[in-house]
Amino acid sequence: MTKTEVTILDRLDQEMLEALRFRASAGKRSSARRHKLTMSDFKEIHRDVYRTSPVDAFESREILKCLERLENQGGIRQMEKTDKERLELPMNLWVYSPPPPAEPEVTMPPLHEKMGRVAHEWNRKAKQLTAYVAVNEWLMSDPDPTLIPLCERALEIFGKGKFTTYFSEPEKAFREISFGWLFSDQQYMRDFLDILKSEPPLLTEVYLAKAGKRGYASMDRGDILFVVENYTTCWSMAEALRTMDHGLGHLAWGIGKSFVSSVRSIRPDHGVAAIRYFGDLDASGLAIPIRANAQARAAGLPPVLPAVKLYDALFELGTPLPGKEKPVTRDRAEELAGWLCERHRDRAVELLIKGERLAQEWVGLRHLCMANAWHADVR
Repeated sequence: MTKTEVTILDRLDQEMLEALRFRASAGKRSSARRHKLTMSDFKEIHRDVYRTSPVDAFESREILKCLERLENQGGIRQMEKTDKERLELPMNLWVYSPPPPAEPEVTMPPLHEKMGRVAHEWNRKAKQLTAYVAVNEWLMSDPDPTLIPLCERALEIFGKGKFTTYFSEPEKAFREISFGWLFSDQQYMRDFLDILKSEPPLLTEVYLAKAGKRGYASMDRGDILFVVENYTTCWSMAEALRTMDHGLGHLAWGIGKSFVSSVRSIRPDHGVAAIRYFGDLDASGLAIPIRANAQARAAGLPPVLPAVKLYDALFELGTPLPGKEKPVTRDRAEELAGWLCERHRDRAVELLIKGERLAQEWVGLRHLCMANAWHADVR
């Protein structure tokens, strides 16, 4: 077949190619460069797109023309085996996936004196260069050098709307990058970015046991169980609580949605008179305490209530950013926000219907050690 000059596909040809790609890739590995398609499938799609009929005497001729246009454009490739008819059509063809979008060019900004080595690595992928840009901007802002945990520092560095294209959960950004002179050596990165090492607790089944068998989470002061969704904030709270008066019997890491099930491990003889909770402000972050509260009530336990002052701080300190979760309807948003105290509900609803979130790590170690208002949540 003689190839003609490549031209831009018209609307129907573009629709045809999109339909071919959809049919050929259905149920197959999405990352593959090409997928096989039979001529019978091609004919079916061709008839649907171009409104032709199998009884049309010129159908094979129109199909050949379509194949040539799509092949010249690079969307397909005909295989050699044909049907041996007078106007031979391939038995099968390769349908190529669309090329990935070109990565946007990341311009190298004026560099902080500590970031001079970046200039030698300005040939990396856009996501990696964006990580350098974020760190550079943070250094240029003359940041507070106080040591804080990894996720809190990540949120401080990457917690801007312009970075969410590559880091949709900025508090977890350092889990996604491990390259180059800055990010490949974890200890070097921690020293460079003034990061305090904070490890998740080693949980045991008896951490809520009575006196004499208490474990990591025991605070030994009162009868309040305080549950925190993410371990970094739990660790920071434990550090801040060392030097203050409080009424906690236990401080627990909820391990995300695991708390929905683990709340049922609490027994009456554990002496828990109140359960308070603090987590992310997004759809899943509110669904967790709501579902855990239902489980607690079914087990005859105290209700799971929001840590009001900490949510005050989260609204004050946090920057709403687009999340990985889709926006929810207003009805669903109001249902989820109903668990919060009344003064937080309207703002939470607006956050949820926009598909935005507030990560609880915005309320970090510095705030917990310096502010007093949140103490009411632990008494």
